[in-house]
Amino acid sequence: MSTESKPLKCEYPLEWNGFEVRELPIEDIWQSVPIAENIAGKPFYSRVKDDIRANGMHFPVMCVYTNYRTLEEAKERWSKKINELPFWHNTLGKHKKMVWSVWGGSNRLAIAKDLGYTHIDAAVLPSIGKAISMQKWMRKPFEDTYYK
Repeated sequence: MSTESKPLKCEYPLEWNGFEVRELPIEDIWQSVPIAENIAGKPFYSRVKDDIRANGMHFPVMCVYTNYRTLEEAKERWSKKINELPFWHNTLGKHKKMVWSVWGGSNRLAIAKDLGYTHIDAAVLPSIGKAISMQKWMRKPFEDTYYK
């Protein structure tokens, strides 16, 4: 088994919208929402996958390094809209066990994994709320292609 790194790079290798971009191991990132196979009645996941295969990834995924308690609060707020939480807190407590979580780009994260990538470029955002508020900026160039 090869331990060679295969990163999915974006067009913003150092920073995106003022946020640091880091190359993170895909296996270390919790996917916050399920894959969207279709949006607005049209195939989404397969089209994005084909585009990444042909052209690479334009924007980094948006990740937050957060603790279990913050994820519990997100789960309470959004319930079934987000995936089951990625881990149980340990003896460190809910405020100290940390995990990377994606809050903009869950489909691209899954696509990267499907295509055999081991790492992905991620913009590091300070909070889940900030990541969610930035999603409109990330989607804007693709509104006509994927969201209408």
